[in-house]
Amino acid sequence: MLRSFLPKKILSSVVIQTAAFFLVVITIMEFFARTSWAQKTYTYRSVGNYHYQFEIKWFRLQDFVQKNGGVDVIILGSSLVNTGIDPAIMAQSYYEQTGIHLRIFNFGVEGLTIAPNSVNARILVNKYHPALLIYVTEMRDYIATDGLDYEQRFLSNPWIQYQEGKFNFTGWLIDHSMALQYYLPYRNWMQANFPQLFYSSFIYCSKNTLASGYEPELAMGENIDLPPDPNNPDDAQYFEAYGNFQIAPSRMGNLHSILSLGQSEGTKVLIVEMPVHSTFYVYVGGDKVHKQFQQTISSFVLSNGGSFIPAERCNDIPLIGRANRWHLNYLGAPVFSSCLGQQLAILADEQNTHYLNLDANSLK
Repeated sequence: MLRSFLPKKILSSVVIQTAAFFLVVITIMEFFARTSWAQKTYTYRSVGNYHYQFEIKWFRLQDFVQKNGGVDVIILGSSLVNTGIDPAIMAQSYYEQTGIHLRIFNFGVEGLTIAPNSVNARILVNKYHPALLIYVTEMRDYIATDGLDYEQRFLSNPWIQYQEGKFNFTGWLIDHSMALQYYLPYRNWMQANFPQLFYSSFIYCSKNTLASGYEPELAMGENIDLPPDPNNPDDAQYFEAYGNFQIAPSRMGNLHSILSLGQSEGTKVLIVEMPVHSTFYVYVGGDKVHKQFQQTISSFVLSNGGSFIPAERCNDIPLIGRANRWHLNYLGAPVFSSCLGQQLAILADEQNTHYLNLDANSLK
């Protein structure tokens, strides 16, 4: 009896001591991660999402809110927003028209269509309560098959699911542990391509993303003004992907989800159509198809309590200001941003509001 009892007692003691040791180590690490020195020294944070750019924007917005005492306007969308809107120029343009300073943040994330962004919108509005949410969209947003891989990978993240109210221990732990958030950027350190991937996807992007969330694009587009050729292999893939354009009901459901934030959360919602180059519409069937799209989206937005700014309101983009048929570069973004600030001022005057976040003091 004694011989069989001792090993179990010793084993139990070892397990308890080991668990206690790790608990102490974890506690020390967590305490250290929350010190001001650690937060100044370790600049990269992660929530375990595959999309580094989303994570950079998430923590950059936290820093923005802390520094500015809140955020009045969050601009949401894909890479078109990321490289196409400079919040500083937009805010200056709005100020020149109204005398009001707005705190504007660019949360454009590459590859995210309206489907994952409808979830992202709820998370951001619930956390920061901006006075205005601007969602910048274009025709590809409403193609059912566009961006599915990004969507599935983004939404399957445990932390995203936890933010959506779907409790899971992994998501809860990431959300509450700063030590884990500092570790997660390096979670793939054992992979052979980690140094190159980490630099290109995280460090480079982080260094080039301004405090306002804007990331300037340096590329200059070539032959953008020439109509696409279906016999050109580079164009053929886009004709195949966008040629039979139809608005998917599921994507309209995503749009409705964004617009509903205006009723449930008190945040005004503005839908802006991105001024892509006119030659893009050749892929989808021409200007007639585009006009039908605009009418459908505009009517839907207005009937659901939102506001809509069509692309032609801010389409005076010089050719040199485009990186390709979709994206603006560092020369085109200021033009669009200034125009968008002016359009927002006109809209604010019509609606008798200045989009100031009245809850800003609670976010300091």
